[in-house]
Amino acid sequence: MGNVTIAGQRLAFRIARREALRYKGRSALSITLLGLPLLAVAIGASVYDTAMLSDEETAAQVLGENEAYIEFAVPGAPLVQHSWNNRWSMYDMDDYEDPGRGVTDTEILNALPVGSWIAPYTPDANSGETAQVETPDGLGQVFTFGYSLGDGLYEAAGLEYLDGSAPGRGEVVISGAAADYLGLGVGDDLAVESGPGKGEHEVSGIVELPWDLNGRYAIGGVFPIQASGWLVDTPEPLTKEQAVALNGLGMTVWAQSLLDEPTTGAYGDQQLMMDEAELMIYGLIVVAVVMEVVLLAGPAFAISARRRTREFALMSANGATPGQIRNTVLAGGVLFGLLAAFAAIVIGIGLVAAGMPWLEQLIGHRSAGLRVMPALQAVLVGVALATGLLSALAAAISASRINVVAALTGRAGRRKGSKRWMFTGVGMVAAGIAAGLGGVAIWSLPLMAAAIILAQLGLVVCTPALLSFTARLGRWLPLAPRMALREAGRNRGSAAPAIAAVLGVVAGGMAFSMIVTADSVRNEQSQERILTQGAMTLTLFNNGDAAEVDWEGARAEAEPILESRLDEVELTPVTTFSPAEDCAGELASADMWADCAWTITRPDEHVCSYWTADKPDEEADRAAVEAAREDPNCDETGADYWGAVYDVPGSTDPAIVAAYTELEGEELDRAVEVLEAGGVLVSDRLALTGDDTVVLQKAVTLYDVDGEPVDDEPAITELEVPAMVVDRGQLGYNRLFLSPGAAAAMELESAVWQQVYLVDTAGEMEPGTAEALAEDFSQELADGQVWANFTVTDYTDPFTFYFTIAVTGLCALVALGATAVSTGLIIAEQRRDMATLGAVGAAPGLRKRFAMWQTVVIAVFGAGLGTAAGVVGYALIREALNRPLQWTYPFDAMYGWELPWASFAIMLLAVPLIAAAGAVVFTKATLPSERRIT
Repeated sequence: MGNVTIAGQRLAFRIARREALRYKGRSALSITLLGLPLLAVAIGASVYDTAMLSDEETAAQVLGENEAYIEFAVPGAPLVQHSWNNRWSMYDMDDYEDPGRGVTDTEILNALPVGSWIAPYTPDANSGETAQVETPDGLGQVFTFGYSLGDGLYEAAGLEYLDGSAPGRGEVVISGAAADYLGLGVGDDLAVESGPGKGEHEVSGIVELPWDLNGRYAIGGVFPIQASGWLVDTPEPLTKEQAVALNGLGMTVWAQSLLDEPTTGAYGDQQLMMDEAELMIYGLIVVAVVMEVVLLAGPAFAISARRRTREFALMSANGATPGQIRNTVLAGGVLFGLLAAFAAIVIGIGLVAAGMPWLEQLIGHRSAGLRVMPALQAVLVGVALATGLLSALAAAISASRINVVAALTGRAGRRKGSKRWMFTGVGMVAAGIAAGLGGVAIWSLPLMAAAIILAQLGLVVCTPALLSFTARLGRWLPLAPRMALREAGRNRGSAAPAIAAVLGVVAGGMAFSMIVTADSVRNEQSQERILTQGAMTLTLFNNGDAAEVDWEGARAEAEPILESRLDEVELTPVTTFSPAEDCAGELASADMWADCAWTITRPDEHVCSYWTADKPDEEADRAAVEAAREDPNCDETGADYWGAVYDVPGSTDPAIVAAYTELEGEELDRAVEVLEAGGVLVSDRLALTGDDTVVLQKAVTLYDVDGEPVDDEPAITELEVPAMVVDRGQLGYNRLFLSPGAAAAMELESAVWQQVYLVDTAGEMEPGTAEALAEDFSQELADGQVWANFTVTDYTDPFTFYFTIAVTGLCALVALGATAVSTGLIIAEQRRDMATLGAVGAAPGLRKRFAMWQTVVIAVFGAGLGTAAGVVGYALIREALNRPLQWTYPFDAMYGWELPWASFAIMLLAVPLIAAAGAVVFTKATLPSERRIT
């Protein structure tokens, strides 16, 4: 029996191979439809594995042969370090006391093994001091570091000389990116116009740090040492005890010998939750991709099986069982799946290998070599086999049920649709929704995956019944659309798989577009909004500690630069206020110093329950967050700031008020009246009292010469002033706009470290002007007293919009391809019907119009049902994304239901219209005139 089964399988595969070679175009189509999504996964897996570095590889790349990197949190303030696997360690400072002094190199070395050596270092090339340098186009910026490259620790850390050698006295080396930007080579002079190292310095070498390929920086003794920490070279691996000793000095430790130390405390629990959510998201994406492949490739098998109806009838007439016919079709699915997987993996890996230089420039660091994530590639082969089988399954079942006599006589009938399929489909959709709700409730990946599968398959099962119902509407339509609708309803076996193909592509594209759109909105909600969109500002910063700065002189130097690129420039100064140095008043004395903090308070009835809840542990904190979600007084988000009032703008000038609040008309007039009365503008509605005032509170904490608080409780002063509420999200992190009168009552002084000007111009700003002015103003003015900066306020995220459009466009192209191919196969299958139309005198253009409306039917049904399936998929992925965000307060911005209207327009309108136009252009107008025998 076993030998007979094996022989039968061999025969099925032999027939499948011969069929594939006989109809090469159709076979290539099926393989392409199966392989395109697999190719995307193969490329993504190789790119991810090549680009991503493990903790060990990251440490080896940044530290090289050195043992560790250490940096201060607060010098001398002990900390408890909870994570050890990267530079950005998580730590607690529960018993924080600022010692008021630094920690010497000797103290650091005493905590390290005997024979250790340290050197200043920063594993972030964009954190050095900036210097303005000459470029071929004018002026630009580079970061500077004063490392002594004669110390071997830097080359041991991976610093590589691409050209030249270490700098001598008065010389510098520059990065490869800086050399390209500045147009310099070895022997040329780097001209520093302002900032550290002002003057001309010969370039002795071009260098590269493997962890920062795109950084523009210069290194040499002419620059001040600017380092966030130290490289550490030890004669033996650093131990946990030695690292804890460094923690006692207020230092975090990133050591190659401690990378395997587990994360502890609440941070470990948080990481576990993030890992679970990430696994859930990946699982749901895999399920969605598999469904897309199955639905995309299914029509090719279904229509191919219908075209082979006579062949299957002959096999059945010669004794083939229904099971053998099913195996023949399924063998084709297995064969095409294997070929698609092989082609996808080979092409994907080859493309990544060829593009590695560009990939490394894109990610900004050297990779560890070409890696292909072999485990996932092996899974990909299994997925290809499964999707090939699933894609061919419906066609195999249909082929095994043919009527032999009808097929051989050319009169293969069409099955009448059954209402139970409609009810079955609706039941599957309902079961999918129930599974999704249950999966979210108990956090179950199988249930959530089942929801995606059941929802999409349910829509597919409903499709024939929907086509049958829609066909009845054709009686009110002209001839061509009436024929297309009735043919779709009559020939549901071909139309339904074609619609399923479009459904699968659109579902994946819409779900992804909704995720990207929601993430963009979430990021926008987290932004601090200070000025109105498009507002231009010139900010002059105090470049030192000078008490008196020549702001007017700096402004006089800045105006010609603005006027060189803008027309009729007008500068409006904006005063910003902060607590005065003598804010403690009579409370302070000669042997004490004070810290004064003004905050906005809320009436007792509007205080959030979270702030007063007892939270001794993680469980209690979660309970407090859950209670806060039910408390209407708890509305703070991560973009809100409840710290001290500092650097707050203030004015009664309507133009300035409008620029900071977006108010206009009567609302602007009312706001100016409140400010002229000595009031303030606030964006926290709950801070307003019943008398339209707010209470501002000043807390004065006194410290002695050793930095110890003098009193257990700070001295509190309250001030009640008139107030008006503006829209939430305006006014920046302080959520406050002052009047000069309120600032005087609060004893604030205008900030001495910066001066802000609103920039107004008569003409429209040309493209590129903002960037050019930003480059122009990255310089020092007023003999080095002031650093100037020009910005244009822009809260938009064009990258996300264009990225969403690109992804939607790609899915739309695939959907168009699936529509065109499916329509073409259906039209080829209907050649005899077209011959009949020609025989009875139909106009030649009817064939074009008929093809166009058939295309529209497939595209509209597929895009509509696919959009519905995509919404279901997004709903589940959204829950997985929101899971780790729901247990924090102030609240994290959650993924919402913001819809990508541009994507909807592309899928629901553009795809059917373009498909219809393509059908009109590429369909022959002439009707076939072959003689019909039957």
